[in-house]
Amino acid sequence: MCIFANVNQSIMKVMKKLFLSIVLLITSMAAIATGQDPDVIYIDGTKWDLLARPVYRDSALFHAVKALLPKERTILSSNWDGFTTCWSIRENVLYLDSIQYQHYDAATKKFWSESLPAETVQGVFKNYFDGKNIVGGWFGGDIRMAKGKMLYYQHTGFERNYEEEQILSIEQGKVTDVRSFQNYVVDGLAVYDERSRSTFPKDNAKIRKMFPIHVENYPELEGVKKILFYIKKAYVDATGHLVECEVKVLKPSDNPKLAAEMEEALKAYHPWRVMFINGEYRAKGIAGCSFPYNLEEK
Repeated sequence: MCIFANVNQSIMKVMKKLFLSIVLLITSMAAIATGQDPDVIYIDGTKWDLLARPVYRDSALFHAVKALLPKERTILSSNWDGFTTCWSIRENVLYLDSIQYQHYDAATKKFWSESLPAETVQGVFKNYFDGKNIVGGWFGGDIRMAKGKMLYYQHTGFERNYEEEQILSIEQGKVTDVRSFQNYVVDGLAVYDERSRSTFPKDNAKIRKMFPIHVENYPELEGVKKILFYIKKAYVDATGHLVECEVKVLKPSDNPKLAAEMEEALKAYHPWRVMFINGEYRAKGIAGCSFPYNLEEK
């Protein structure tokens, strides 16, 4: 009987861990669906946005923290879990300083913040408490920090970039490498900018002039009023030239020959928006975007 009881207990522990992992995955997927508020981190007294959630890395710690938070705290679409963690880097060590949450007063229409008591937080992270501070010893990997003007925004997770960014490599809570970047944008055409909601010109004739294709060479397009192109990949150089791209025809149907002609038309156009992000020239707002090519005379 005792043997069966022990087996059942082991199975229950495994199932509990599996359940917690699934819940954390679902929570993370929900957060990815919309832009998320950053955590906060201080380095040498300077405040940075931390575009990561180190507490998420350990599912047990994550759920232990959530269990301590008041149910009446404010939950926002930009903060699905309703708490913000504050961190600092001191002598190349990552420390968890506090955990904050917000309340909202409907009468005054104002938010105010509160923090979990330090003793409570230390109890949750007792395995990482050195007697004075909570060391982020469970965390390993890269974290990205940012400040300054936002240069790029996509309404999902932490998919955005700023003028100043740092990427810290961390192993068991200790900083092993720091990469600093000064990002910038050189203006030019982009297919889509989620922040400004801008797209290609609305004028069909202008689009056809910018990106001419020989429709008469494709008898299969007879009667088609609109082609939908999708730019799968795109690479730009410092001058705004599209040096390489990969296009697919989504509608009316896949057409490799037509896609190849559009690729050449896109590469012939200049200038495209150039984004120098974390040491690379990127075609954000171009790659991964689709655009309609209307054949009607409007």
